[in-house]
Amino acid sequence: MNDGPHVGEFSEFVARAVGEARPPYPYQVRLAEEGLPDLLRVPTGAGKTLAAVLPWLWRTTAFPEDTPRRLVYVLPLRTLVEQTAGEVARWLFNLGERSSPDPQQVSGDDSVILQMLMGGTDREDDAWQLVPDKRAVLIGTQDMVLSRALMRGYAESRPRWPISYALLHSDTQWVFDETQLLGPAVPTSAQLQGLRDSLGTAAPTATMWMSATLAEEGLSTVDHDVTALRTVELTAEDRGGALAKRLDAARTVERLDLPTDPKTFAVALARALLARHRPGTRTIAVLNTVERATAVREAFRKEAPEADVVLIHSRFRPVERRELMDLVTDDPPPGGRIVISTQVLEAGVDITSMTLFTEAAPWSSIVQRAGRCNRGGEYAAASLLWGLPPGGRASAVPYVQEDMDAAVAALGELEGIAVTSTGLQRRPVKQMPELHAVLRRRDLLQLFDTMPDLTGADIDVSPWIRDGDDTGVFVAWRDWTASDGKPAEDEPLARRDELCPAPIADVRKLAALDGGRRLWVRDRVGGHWRWASRADVVPGAVLLADVRAGWYDPELGWAPAVGTPVEPVAPVESAAPPAEDEESVGPLADGDAIGDDLLSQGRKWVGLARHLSDVEEEVAAVAEGLRLPGLAVGLVEAAVLAGRYHDLGKCHEVFQATLRRASPNPPDGLLAKSPGGGGRHSRRYLRHELVSALLLTSPECCLLENRRERGLIVYLVAAHHGRVRISVRSVADEALQQPPLLLGVADGDRTPAFELTTGEHMAAVTLSTSSLRIGAADASGSTSAGSWTPGSWTERAVTLRDRPDLGPFRLAYLEALVRIADMRVSKRYREEG
Repeated sequence: MNDGPHVGEFSEFVARAVGEARPPYPYQVRLAEEGLPDLLRVPTGAGKTLAAVLPWLWRTTAFPEDTPRRLVYVLPLRTLVEQTAGEVARWLFNLGERSSPDPQQVSGDDSVILQMLMGGTDREDDAWQLVPDKRAVLIGTQDMVLSRALMRGYAESRPRWPISYALLHSDTQWVFDETQLLGPAVPTSAQLQGLRDSLGTAAPTATMWMSATLAEEGLSTVDHDVTALRTVELTAEDRGGALAKRLDAARTVERLDLPTDPKTFAVALARALLARHRPGTRTIAVLNTVERATAVREAFRKEAPEADVVLIHSRFRPVERRELMDLVTDDPPPGGRIVISTQVLEAGVDITSMTLFTEAAPWSSIVQRAGRCNRGGEYAAASLLWGLPPGGRASAVPYVQEDMDAAVAALGELEGIAVTSTGLQRRPVKQMPELHAVLRRRDLLQLFDTMPDLTGADIDVSPWIRDGDDTGVFVAWRDWTASDGKPAEDEPLARRDELCPAPIADVRKLAALDGGRRLWVRDRVGGHWRWASRADVVPGAVLLADVRAGWYDPELGWAPAVGTPVEPVAPVESAAPPAEDEESVGPLADGDAIGDDLLSQGRKWVGLARHLSDVEEEVAAVAEGLRLPGLAVGLVEAAVLAGRYHDLGKCHEVFQATLRRASPNPPDGLLAKSPGGGGRHSRRYLRHELVSALLLTSPECCLLENRRERGLIVYLVAAHHGRVRISVRSVADEALQQPPLLLGVADGDRTPAFELTTGEHMAAVTLSTSSLRIGAADASGSTSAGSWTPGSWTERAVTLRDRPDLGPFRLAYLEALVRIADMRVSKRYREEG
């Protein structure tokens, strides 16, 4: 055990956090004393959320050297994300670590950043990225978090992928909750931990899996050794203390004889639940599919329109989902409330019921669902009802039939018996081992390249994240009545509160019909809006729809059969108009298209030499505030020098012309920032960071002469906007132009000479892109270790990625250091005005 503050201080800490003198359970105290284990195996209702968050938070101050700065909490469902975030926000607020108990309010000024990784373009979504030296709690679904860990962030700007990837894989404590619902995310998370251990990270990173039923063997992968895993379970002290009432709470098992015909099933179930429901209590029905849950809700509308019935599942927009979850979790009214749900109530949600119905499901799901019936021992007599789904042998979807059969047999043996959560958990019920796609080392390395292939497609990471039938996209609705059903040229990207998760199969069908003319996607190359095709409907995609298309109901959620116009979600902004020239500081501030360069637009003129100096100093300052035992000093020094040279390419005449168009009376000299935007570059896809890299590798440039890690410096310079990384090639019609262009650069372009604030002289250079194809030695001609070795750009970048002292995680972290410093400096300029 570490020497440090007495554990009694943790009990006081918990009391302040929860707002009442409630002592932590003994196992929670162990986690505070010893740190989070690899596997936490405790039953539902035993306080896992608190056990994951508060011991970690306490240790960040009690044992900061041994505790990662970031806690990443992964859940299977969006409803759980919002509930967990609400609880954590309240704890942080009570502890004085956060300025608001509202999880929707994000501030970079908080002592502990709380961020829900939900997609969209909210203004402060980059708060956690801008302050990597601060503690942060990041909460998201397996889709949102693991896609970022695989550098394919769903509903996230492509240029931001490397930053999220870098920070998630270093100085981070991962927590995976409700593993029985995570599917392929479990082996993927285990494999990622094994790869981090073998490839190395900038700072230590660990993973804890939480489940009532998961065995160590379930975490064994080709790169993740489970022989030394540390597991924490409840002890006799836990079972005999304050937890005893919950652990001993019972509910009596009873089978409902329901019709197998899907057309009559919903009505029969509604009638049965109305007969069993008791005033003043909550009745819950958990269905295995959204479609059946919706059908049961519609049956209640017909059978008992006056009944207080709430439908909740995963396919609502956040604004409606929050309202519905408030109804679900609030105390029932005098007449009681009936909640129709899917797996969203199977895990994490701390509610109880006197009567709970569940469709037959795998035993691990039955155990979790039963935990929402008489959860705290509130009722002397509670009922756990169950029945077979309709449809015969096909009724097992989305589960495996053998798992269903085993659970049905076990429930049959328990008919009429009052069972506890502990008894259900300990009952040996066979469950088929799950077979999922395995993330291999070569897959991880291939994903490091964020350039789409020649057809515009990306590697599909969904098989490593969620079972195929559950993959989805996001749809937001806009009112384009005044523009003939089309988005404006400058139509904003979708905000988080607008996004509705939708099944990929549904949306592909709509895109194949005339719905394709009502679904729009932003072109990744040109930055314009265009009709979405089936090929655009890929996991994690964000699409806009005309409100007149329908496909959504506030009480039913995603409903492709509904043709009623959708009410768009109004922006949650102040009534006052934004200040002139105010631009987003959110995650898309740099733009998503190839030619976007919004970070060069601010509120004042900034000279190039000054900006280079400011970013160099900021990289050093960011690194100084971090513990990075995995990075050698020379690697950090290379990042600092990359900050000094990152924007050399802004001296290009096309870039300077764009800045000078932005506002009257530009100052003399080379510029880095302008007040407002000057429109698109005359060469639409110009990337100034590519020019920077070409300057540094030119024989006419001596800035890197006698420098170590020249190759790394050049790579970090090129990568500082997340667009020029492993692969570099012309886009759109660039190769057909005369002269041919490569990301806006033509062979023979001439850049001017200028002085840096360090006194270094940047010589005039005639640019050549040939070094990207055939390679070139660095300015000294050396090809020794640490230099820019011969080969194509991709070969040289891959050499860096695969260096034993770098690897993908450390290289990405160095990228992030430079980019974060650049963003912080740019934000400071805007704030200075």
